[in-house]
Amino acid sequence: MRAIPTHRAHGATPRWLALIAVCLVGLGGCRPGVPVLDPGPKPAQADGTISGTVRGPEGTTPFEGRLVEVVNVETGARERVLTNSTGGFTFKVKPGRYRIELTLHDGEKVVKSPGVINVNRSDIDASADFVLGASTIVRPRYHAPRADDGLGAASA
Repeated sequence: MRAIPTHRAHGATPRWLALIAVCLVGLGGCRPGVPVLDPGPKPAQADGTISGTVRGPEGTTPFEGRLVEVVNVETGARERVLTNSTGGFTFKVKPGRYRIELTLHDGEKVVKSPGVINVNRSDIDASADFVLGASTIVRPRYHAPRADDGLGAASA
């Protein structure tokens, strides 16, 4: 008569036990009535942020209440904000290329501007700074009219 072993060698697992374990793991991940892929609406694409400041020469005085516009270079869409008490402004924008514009007052010129900014998903560009200076306006000098015709004294 042949002896029936009462235990298996260490590490040997019957194939049927492994198959049951795989099935249980697979079934545990499924929920009845819920699809594996969610066909519902996707979350909104994360916006990017453009922020900066408007200041005087060498970053001195902040300019409060200044009109700043962000322009989407591809679509031409515009948004406007006024600078806060520290001269700061912020825009939430969709990914794309943007130009920042600042309305100048008489006697002002832009010394530094941010140019065109490329915003990717969830980007934060905090260096859209403007530095303003005084413009040099050349005005014609006023000359008082001369009493003579400019050719010298009259002769008799």
